[in-house]
Amino acid sequence: MNAKRTRIITLSIFIVLTLCVVLSRFYLNVQSEHWKSKSAAVETAYEKSLLTKATKVDFFYGDEPFQIVYGEDKLGQGVIVWVSDKEVHTEMTTEGFTEAQAREAVLKKDPAFEIERAMPGKLGQEYVWEVFYKKEDDSGTRYFYDYYKFKDGTYLDTYRLSLQ
Repeated sequence: MNAKRTRIITLSIFIVLTLCVVLSRFYLNVQSEHWKSKSAAVETAYEKSLLTKATKVDFFYGDEPFQIVYGEDKLGQGVIVWVSDKEVHTEMTTEGFTEAQAREAVLKKDPAFEIERAMPGKLGQEYVWEVFYKKEDDSGTRYFYDYYKFKDGTYLDTYRLSLQ
């Protein structure tokens, strides 16, 4: 009886370890393209902009997909770089509307809005802050995208998604 219990425990440990190895390899394979894309965006930003230190990369999916690279220049000043297949655009964070200001602009409209995220993007030919938020009401949860010019915070548009 004791030998049978030992075999069951050994087999269980082997199965769990095998499962962990298989799942970790699967995760690495799935994520490798994402990580390669981020690395390529950072390298492009280093080559074609003032960026000397990258701190974060986001993905923006609008009319044209962009990788948004956040970081600093050689003087330690904040820089945001939009990288796409067609272009590279750079803005100093001190010369534009900030993420906090974009969030504040949405909350001024209605403090009940719950902001999910705010990130740089591009709407038409304008570089923008895109603020994604939601509001609960009696009919359900409604989601919105507000767009503000990156340079001066001028309100451009709101996209309202259908109820969920």
